[in-house]
Amino acid sequence: MDTDDLLLMDEVLKARDWFEDWEESFSRFRLTSELSKFNRRAGTRQKVSEPFFEVASLALKVSRETNGLITPLILNALQASGYTEDFENLVNLTDIALNNPNILVANGNQEFEIDDVDHTITIPFGTQLDFGGFAKGWAAHQTMLRLQPFAPVLVDAGGDIAVSSPLLDGSAWPIGVADPINKESNLGLLMIPMGGVATSGRDYRKWFSNNRWQHHLIDTRTNQPAETDVYTATVVANDLMVAEMNAKMGVIIGSEDAASWLNSQPNVDYLLVLENGEYIKSEGFVERQWNEKWNQITH
Repeated sequence: MDTDDLLLMDEVLKARDWFEDWEESFSRFRLTSELSKFNRRAGTRQKVSEPFFEVASLALKVSRETNGLITPLILNALQASGYTEDFENLVNLTDIALNNPNILVANGNQEFEIDDVDHTITIPFGTQLDFGGFAKGWAAHQTMLRLQPFAPVLVDAGGDIAVSSPLLDGSAWPIGVADPINKESNLGLLMIPMGGVATSGRDYRKWFSNNRWQHHLIDTRTNQPAETDVYTATVVANDLMVAEMNAKMGVIIGSEDAASWLNSQPNVDYLLVLENGEYIKSEGFVERQWNEKWNQITH
């Protein structure tokens, strides 16, 4: 093992610590996390860490680009729908959150304030942040950036995938797209030389509460889990954060509007899996799928 290999191995071993540090910043399930402390002081101007500020800035940019349909100001709505603890521990949910008269929920017209000079953030009184996929995608992207000087890198953080560059032989990375309906199979194999892949959906993070199935993708127009015919959306883009934003939009706004929205986004390809089992694919997504000439795919 040469020096470069040893350096790479050392950095890879550090990745666990990086994610632990970021979990301590962004987890809403840790009372001591920076996010939990921040939410307890909603309505006041607060100085935050560099990672927190960076993720919040990205989230605000996404909120503005989507007219507030995707915003981190959704924690109250998530709690009201029953998402009150770590998903792995969600069992026998009650209606306590919905029966709490003090709950305030965000809507698409609400924003939070960011001061680029002082690195301070202010959210409206009574609201709470939940970065969720913003933080996960950001963490995957940051890890990729830290490791890419040593070798071509693919980082998979719970389905949010960041790819630095082609493999050493110049070929693309093979990435399977899971079938959300038939869990034992894949819908296809994508060949991705670089960029980001994100999947968002109603297939995994769902729970039964308030006499119906709930999920974590909040439609800020109703402050409820989105009622949509899209089961999952997989998006490929030049940047993981762009893929993350568009995957969420693909589910929340429903198939008809989603196809129109996604087709208007530059350098974005997508696969929508509908609840009736049908698929909607962009032409570019089809071209990215494996075939006998996969090594000639350059986009």
